[in-house]
Amino acid sequence: MKLNIRSAVASAAVLAITGGLIATSAGMASAATTPPWEPDPNAVGSLIFWSCTNPSVASTCSVVTGGNNLNHIADYVEGSIPDPSTPPGNKATLEFAAPVPNTPTGLFGVSGASGSTTFPNANAPYTGPNPLATLGATDGELESFITGVPPQTAAGFANVFQVRLVTTSAAGGGTNPSATYYESDIVVDPTAGTWQVEFPAAVTATSTSLSANPSPATVGQATTLTASESPATAGSVAFMNGTTTIGTASVNGSGVATMSYTPTAAGTQSLSAVFTPTDTADFSGSTGNLSLTVNPAATPTTTSLTVTQDGTAGDDVSLSSTVTPAAAAGTVSWFDNGSATPLNSTPVTPNASGVATFDIPAGVAAGSHSIVAKFSPTSVTQFEASQSAPQSFIQQPKQVGACAQAGSQCTATANIEATVPTGTLVLTTPYTPSNPLNLGNLALNTGLTQYSATAPFNGISIVDTRSGDLPWTLTALASNLSDGGTHAGSLICSQNVGLTAVTSTPGSGFAGTVTSTNNPAATPAVAPSGGACSGTQGLGGTSPHTVAAASAGLGTDVLNGTLTLTAPTSTEPGLFTGTITFTVG
Repeated sequence: MKLNIRSAVASAAVLAITGGLIATSAGMASAATTPPWEPDPNAVGSLIFWSCTNPSVASTCSVVTGGNNLNHIADYVEGSIPDPSTPPGNKATLEFAAPVPNTPTGLFGVSGASGSTTFPNANAPYTGPNPLATLGATDGELESFITGVPPQTAAGFANVFQVRLVTTSAAGGGTNPSATYYESDIVVDPTAGTWQVEFPAAVTATSTSLSANPSPATVGQATTLTASESPATAGSVAFMNGTTTIGTASVNGSGVATMSYTPTAAGTQSLSAVFTPTDTADFSGSTGNLSLTVNPAATPTTTSLTVTQDGTAGDDVSLSSTVTPAAAAGTVSWFDNGSATPLNSTPVTPNASGVATFDIPAGVAAGSHSIVAKFSPTSVTQFEASQSAPQSFIQQPKQVGACAQAGSQCTATANIEATVPTGTLVLTTPYTPSNPLNLGNLALNTGLTQYSATAPFNGISIVDTRSGDLPWTLTALASNLSDGGTHAGSLICSQNVGLTAVTSTPGSGFAGTVTSTNNPAATPAVAPSGGACSGTQGLGGTSPHTVAAASAGLGTDVLNGTLTLTAPTSTEPGLFTGTITFTVG
């Protein structure tokens, strides 16, 4: 859009002596590090400026703190934090303001610098929750605005202007109705025709890249998404599929955040990693994009094996395998005794019925053999690989000398085999949706700082019939408790759920040694922040907590403990429900 304040200024040389600018002999126009009107009482945050070589391609954009085009200062302008208004806005507009000495900031002369654009903008370099104004090619005309306002000569005011971003919504929300805005102050060099952010201090620009492994991905199979942020600084990454958040993770000390993602549909997915720094005053956010190809789930296959042999070394050995389904394209190879080198030097392509054969006229050496057949698909995205069960046998040396003569006595070895069943490992608790563990009313402590309640948590039963008398480990992970509401006090964080004093009551056949681990509830109680909970206290967080471990698990063991629940005093009254997921293995 064109500004409503027009000027015929045609060059930086003319601009230096025209309109709201004061001419300088050289260098940036002088102004205080912190302008006299700052901090602005109407400001809810600062601004981040984006400049692009191609505004329609997000990867060509970068954060800037200055520029040399006063007719179009930026392609996108972002607010530093999400809109705090209630309800928040979903449209953003850029404005220019001219500071005047001894005048409240709310009374500065203001002119629109762009049209009202909707955010988030999926095509922009930033697609997170912060407000974002999308500037057209003729928006952001600072030069036209400057030439239409009186020049200021007071200390800290000369050649300094305020850039503002306001938000609105159809529901009447946003910053505009409340006369608040996001703002940054810029200083203009009239000689060079350039601008530079003066307040707040320029942030360090970050960049984020996104990769997937494996790529292409496959429906139903997990792929690891890795966001790499530079320079490395504390913060979090929101992983997005289009405009849908599929997960969040904190960056580590190297600026890397990862998450496991399992696609559910084939096609091309537009993924992005939106980095939000913890220190928004010194670092900018950034976004990495990835176009991920997702292949359809591969069709499972099975491979059988039949070995025909007479038990004598040096005699013919015939191998036959059938691949199902027969339409699976690929090859079969056979391996003996775990060798990585196949018996057949050239892989065999199954016939139309899925049958592949290989004959060894010279047989195999004397001794024990265990042969498997392995199917390798031509395309792993269409068919899965498979392997037969091993076929074991013993080859006796070929008889020579007297034993080979008629009437002589010879020996033969008979092969026998037996299978020990795998057995099962079963975990049960008595608490179900229809029979939950009810802790009753939580009691307020004497210091009036939190609520708490305890109750016996009994009857965690583990029945192990696995062969090998294997050890086991029991872990638990609690969910957040909710009363179904959407208020700040409608959630009790999972970090406030604790399980301690776990004891073992051995049952029939159980002779293992059990070691328990206390997981006390958070004290003081953890309160949600921004509608989310964080931390690893109690049974909370994203990773299961070890509750007990047995050195050997065969038989039945029953575990009993004490469950504790704490809650901050900000929690609203009502019935809160949640779950604890136990896992044994």
